[in-house]
Amino acid sequence: MSSPAVISVQDVSDPLGPSPLPLGVPPGDTVDEGYIDHQYSPPSDVSDVEETEPPTILDNPLTADTRPPEPEPEETKEDTITASTAPTHVTECATLHSVLMACITSGFTALYAYFARTGDEKVNKFWTTIILPISATAMAISFALKPRREDRAYQLFLVLQYVLFTFVSEFLLVVGDDFAMSQIIVSSVRSFCWLALLKLGLKSRSHIAKLSDEDLTKFLTNDVIFGGMLVGLGQSAFLMFASIQCDGNTDDWRKCSRTLYSQLGLSGMVTLFTLIKLASGVVPKRILERHVISPKKVLAMDLNTDEAVQAFGLLAAAGCALYPLGNYGAEGNFGDYVEKYAAVIVPSIGTFCLLLTTVWKVAVIRGEMRRKAEEKVQPQQDVSSSDSTLVVTLVEASSFWFYIGVLMTTYFSVVNVAMVIKLDKYYETLSRGSLPIVLIPFIGGSACQPRRTSPKDLWMLRLHFASFFYVSLVCIGIYHGTIEKNQGTKKFIAGICLFMGVKATAMFHFALKIRGSVLGGLPDKDLEMFLVDTLFKGGLQTLFSVLFLTFRTTKCIFEKGSVAECSSTSWCSATISVYLLAWWVTKFVQGSVRREWRNILFLSIEKIARMKDISLQRGVAGVLTAATGVCGIFLFSMMSADDMDETTVTVIGLTGAAASFGVIISEAYSSYETMRRIEQSEGGQIDERAVEIEEPVEECSWFFVGVTFLFTSIFSGLYICYGVMLEEKYWLMAKLLLPIVGLSFVMAMLYKPKRTDASYLRFLYFHFFTFAVIGEVAVAAGEFRMGLIFKGWFTILRIPLWCLGFFQGLKLRESAAKLSPQELSNFLCQTILVKGTAAMGPILFFSFESLSCFISQNSLSNGQCGNTSNAAMLLSTNLVILYILSISSKSVPKSVQRETAWELSSIASLKGLKWWQQIQGGLMTITGIASMYLLGNLGVEGNENSMVKVVGALGGASIGIAAIINMAMLVRTRNEQQRNITVELPTKERSVRAISSGQVEEGMFMGAFV
Repeated sequence: MSSPAVISVQDVSDPLGPSPLPLGVPPGDTVDEGYIDHQYSPPSDVSDVEETEPPTILDNPLTADTRPPEPEPEETKEDTITASTAPTHVTECATLHSVLMACITSGFTALYAYFARTGDEKVNKFWTTIILPISATAMAISFALKPRREDRAYQLFLVLQYVLFTFVSEFLLVVGDDFAMSQIIVSSVRSFCWLALLKLGLKSRSHIAKLSDEDLTKFLTNDVIFGGMLVGLGQSAFLMFASIQCDGNTDDWRKCSRTLYSQLGLSGMVTLFTLIKLASGVVPKRILERHVISPKKVLAMDLNTDEAVQAFGLLAAAGCALYPLGNYGAEGNFGDYVEKYAAVIVPSIGTFCLLLTTVWKVAVIRGEMRRKAEEKVQPQQDVSSSDSTLVVTLVEASSFWFYIGVLMTTYFSVVNVAMVIKLDKYYETLSRGSLPIVLIPFIGGSACQPRRTSPKDLWMLRLHFASFFYVSLVCIGIYHGTIEKNQGTKKFIAGICLFMGVKATAMFHFALKIRGSVLGGLPDKDLEMFLVDTLFKGGLQTLFSVLFLTFRTTKCIFEKGSVAECSSTSWCSATISVYLLAWWVTKFVQGSVRREWRNILFLSIEKIARMKDISLQRGVAGVLTAATGVCGIFLFSMMSADDMDETTVTVIGLTGAAASFGVIISEAYSSYETMRRIEQSEGGQIDERAVEIEEPVEECSWFFVGVTFLFTSIFSGLYICYGVMLEEKYWLMAKLLLPIVGLSFVMAMLYKPKRTDASYLRFLYFHFFTFAVIGEVAVAAGEFRMGLIFKGWFTILRIPLWCLGFFQGLKLRESAAKLSPQELSNFLCQTILVKGTAAMGPILFFSFESLSCFISQNSLSNGQCGNTSNAAMLLSTNLVILYILSISSKSVPKSVQRETAWELSSIASLKGLKWWQQIQGGLMTITGIASMYLLGNLGVEGNENSMVKVVGALGGASIGIAAIINMAMLVRTRNEQQRNITVELPTKERSVRAISSGQVEEGMFMGAFV
């Protein structure tokens, strides 16, 4: 029997939730039916229920433990699971969701009503454009929320909502434009389109209503609530931030035309993706899967007509999306009408190609469904027919990809030749920005056919490398030698070029040997996995990331109108791209290892937690990886700075590049040396007894405790410097570090939950005292000395709140210490280390955004970065509280987690929710809205806005109260379960009162091995 699917609001390993970035998570991604199981009915025998924890949609798949799950002990009848009160099938969503969608669409109409009354052009051309994609998505969701409601009242409500959103808005637009004839004609044409869409929406509702209860439940929960409301609306809301931020940075909204048009183009594609996702939910999965292009087919270029049309349409849509992506976030108006029309036409072409591809696929799928219905084919026959035409293992990709690499490198060589002929800095910047993009198809094309080792193939690869690298290197040397006047500098440039040529030749020669001996020698299944996952999927992911960075440079060029003024931004973009390429090459090294050898080669999270049995090489690789990540986050935040210290940026960039290359060398040496030893011993076979089985982790290493103590000491030192010297820069620097230090201190509290001896508890008290009490007292002393009496007393009053939080942390330690050994190990490794590290990334980015503003303003105290610094600190505070909420939910047994978790069906129907879950959901909604507002103010320069503090405090208070409620309910549920266990367990000769809760849990865990 499957376990109930839950959305654990407490488990927020990914603090941003579903990634709102347009390049991070494609809006069309679906949640697999095996990932969320909505069909849960109370088990007839609780002992039959598996102990495995159901997955949650808020878990971060990138930080999840990918190893096979450990065998869990079976549930006993005493450890009962309360049956869910949520409906077994969800045939319609809650009325509250319909009201919320109606509020969004009515807000759009209200803006036009305001425009009709006042004639404010900013409302007409700015704010309505910003919320139009969100309103369109909300209107589409409204049609799908209650598909089986056919009563006249609801139909009237739905049609009235649509009329207000479309026809009334069009009429108000004409009134506000003083009944201009051109506007009347355009509105009339759009009205006919609205009528056609209304008919299509009503017809779609009738199709959805005919689904079975089970299919309708999956459609409403997966596609409508998750894919539509959470992902679709979330991504559209994220795209608003650039326009709102631009409006905050400029006095005239017309200077945000580039950002406004680019946001509308990208949001339009997101809206269309959401509509496609809703439409695809109606199609039976067994038919839909046969019309999805697999990466395996794309690599082999074995595409039929339907798949070729789909691939071409998606490629054209992605290409057209590049233009608005380059303008996204760029301030300023269009230079001429041609540029303005291009901003409208290019995204429209991409949207049309995507729509045309969708219509084509819909026609093909409907034709297949009609034929299947006529032939009366049973579902078993549909499932048995495989949708894949590639029955053999993929051991090499198509030659098409090699020629793509040749084409890209030829383009790069032509750009460098033009740079020498023209001696123009434009071509230099273009060459530097194109290099990371060109390297991806070059590396992919060289590695896509690893078993072709004939002399002809090898000479083709060598010629490809020579025409790409040697020609470009000679051109770069001639260019810099020509523009430089100093003879010493010219000789230095010549020496650098010669060194780079020798180094690249040696690396390419070594790569050819690796290609033939290592990649070519992989078993067929491993080679297929390498080609599909590492080469194709990893290459696409890296390419999209590099393109995103390149378009950040394009944004700077659009804003400043000069390539020379964006050289520092281009340097940051190219350097981060090098880090991404190094990451991809590291994946190459890891992917070239056989699957049965990876447990020996790669470190487990348990070893990292203990910091034992880690070689010096592994330790150095870990430090270099962390250094590369920090350098990359810093450079990314500096890309938006108007002015930056080129020396600092260059030093940090080169440091990160050296660290990334060190990681590649370390991984390559470790992997290939270990593989060589395995191959020399007993023919490459691994003795299963030699594979070490990791024991559960009871406590983390002192190394992590020492690092957190170092962070808090630096933080307290900055506060002390402020209290002694009365210089505001120390207080501002401590403010930037506060969220990072706060998160690290929370992690430090739980590194060793079973250490209850007096010496360690004294250390925890000392750690807290140096972090919170001494720092706050030093700040209060400085504020009193500066005459800020009210702020000083407010700082003193914060100390009891710190103490209350510290004692709650001690209770969390006690709760975690009572977990079973395997649950405690997962808690320390996954929740504390992995998810804590994942939460540290966004917090570092927010802090570096503030630092970027300070560097751009060349001052810490002119007040121009108050909005950014406050927004960054408040956002980071929300993330820290979310992490604490995740810790609290994971510090109890799994049965308690299931009792207090949220089911997706309950969110859709708003039935079966406990009173405290309703309050918690409302508070989390307030926090989400407040966080969106703070994200819109991140990067805004100018005088400090008090609304940032007010809204941020409201969001922080909401998530804080939600966390307190969650902790209280966890403790209450756990105590109730313990009382039930104590009463129901047979006592025999022992007294029930003599059995503690910790003993019961330990006995239940050990009982599985008896």
